[in-house]
Amino acid sequence: MVTTETNINLLDYFLTLNALKVIKMTIVALIIMFVISDTYIVQAASLTTEHPWKTWKQSQNLSVSSRVSPIDKLTEIKATAIVNSSLSGFLLFIQDVNNTPKWLTNASSSKIIKVFSATEHIFTVNFTAIWPLDPRYSQLHSHYWQNSNLSVEIELEDDFSVDIEHSDVVRIKFYQGHWLLTPRINKEHQKQLLIEYTFIADSGGKLPKWFADQLALKSILKSMKQISLQLPQSKWQQQNIPGITELNL
Repeated sequence: MVTTETNINLLDYFLTLNALKVIKMTIVALIIMFVISDTYIVQAASLTTEHPWKTWKQSQNLSVSSRVSPIDKLTEIKATAIVNSSLSGFLLFIQDVNNTPKWLTNASSSKIIKVFSATEHIFTVNFTAIWPLDPRYSQLHSHYWQNSNLSVEIELEDDFSVDIEHSDVVRIKFYQGHWLLTPRINKEHQKQLLIEYTFIADSGGKLPKWFADQLALKSILKSMKQISLQLPQSKWQQQNIPGITELNL
């Protein structure tokens, strides 16, 4: 015969058993959450970890650095320069496609092929053949804007939405490019720009990576030197772009 006391004991037993199951499930769930959380943190850390920049060449007002890119282990290159110039002067200088071959190393011609607005367009650049490279070309989408601190940024990326025929030339795969122009006033009370340009590109062809990297480093160094020489004396220093706010002297 089952007594009331027996029923109560059985009830306590089942309640205790269920409580233990709940505790066990809670512990398992917490362990899973911690594992997932740790895994996510590790993955997030691996995604945000960047290789340090290694200086290749450096002088008082000019430097070129490189590092391994997360994109196909290509080399990302950064060039910086301090140049006497206004913001409008720089923007008009690099938008002058007739002037491009004078400062961009090995460029033979450049052309704007589509205009979206005053701050956005598509353009091409053709590069002459230099040993051991074949002639090359790039077709890029350019867009710039001004930030609240008066710095100007320019984003560059491949854009082949406009079909331009190129024969017997190798296409440069341009993954990303970015100009950052920070205005300042020097000790002589002149307008100055801290120019920073970073890019990741694949020159195409079958050149060894180390050789292609050396060519790219040398080319951007020469280009930045030409900008430093030509930009302060450019005719564009006398003109202003509507909507671009200059740093007051």
